[in-house]
Amino acid sequence: MARRRRPPRWLGFVLVLALVTTWSLAGEPLRRWWGLPGEGAAPGKSANQLRVATWNLRNFPDEGQDLERLAARLSALAADVIAVQEIHDADRLRQAMPGWELALSNAGGRNDQRLGFLYDPSVFELIGAPREHEGLTMGGPVRPGLSGYLRGRGGGPDFHVLVVHLKASDEGYALRRSQWEVLAGIVEEIAQDDDDVIVLGDFNATGPTRGRPEEELQALDARLGAAGLQRVVNGSGCSAYWDGGRRDVWHEPSLLDLVWVRGVLAGEVAKVQAESLLHCARHACRPFRSTPTHPERDYADVSDHCPVIVDFLRAPDDDP
Repeated sequence: MARRRRPPRWLGFVLVLALVTTWSLAGEPLRRWWGLPGEGAAPGKSANQLRVATWNLRNFPDEGQDLERLAARLSALAADVIAVQEIHDADRLRQAMPGWELALSNAGGRNDQRLGFLYDPSVFELIGAPREHEGLTMGGPVRPGLSGYLRGRGGGPDFHVLVVHLKASDEGYALRRSQWEVLAGIVEEIAQDDDDVIVLGDFNATGPTRGRPEEELQALDARLGAAGLQRVVNGSGCSAYWDGGRRDVWHEPSLLDLVWVRGVLAGEVAKVQAESLLHCARHACRPFRSTPTHPERDYADVSDHCPVIVDFLRAPDDDP
């Protein structure tokens, strides 16, 4: 009987190489298609999409922060506008995003946590100067808001972008509710110039003391909805992690970073979702362990928050 010939040794190597190459090129889309947690990378973006993002950068540049990794993560978002919070060094942030423009608040509350937005000047031009909204500081202890009017180059869209970072913790719930009133007034004011408004940032929607975060989201929906804003639902279910009540190596998810729209973009709210990336996506918004020996790199070395993105259809200018 003839002996069965073994396949050449190089064939196995070629197959392994082909599988590795395929997974490196298409692994993330396949994970998304199968509904599996992935590496947390941003999905591809088409030319007719407008991508906005918000990311709390954890006291940038924080001690121990991997600035090279953070810069790569910012660039990989492929966003057109990125709202940022907790910034201490504007020049270092500009260095992380060469070629981009940065609008940043002068004030930052008690801890000098300034906020603002990065934008790609090849896509948008900033019309006029950014506006700092001191009313949100509630007399000085917390952060202001910052807004700017962006106009798309080559025709639409144009809109106001308003970045916020509201008071933290469940003990801050009463103060946050006061900030909502101020925020609603700011939106009504800037919308007189152009009804297209995007409000985004860290809302710290942890819920009232002895309450649930869902209670705060419902109250927010009601108050900001009365100002003509609609919240973009986050399909991921979280946007940040914290130590949790046990104070052990397990870290718990929470939904703090939100996106709201008014005007022409509000017509797309039913068709789009906000998406949280990096460790939020990798762990599918489930608790995870991170230790000094085995850290979750993006959580430990970049930020406890995850970048949140929304892709809108790049509508033409709807203003006369």
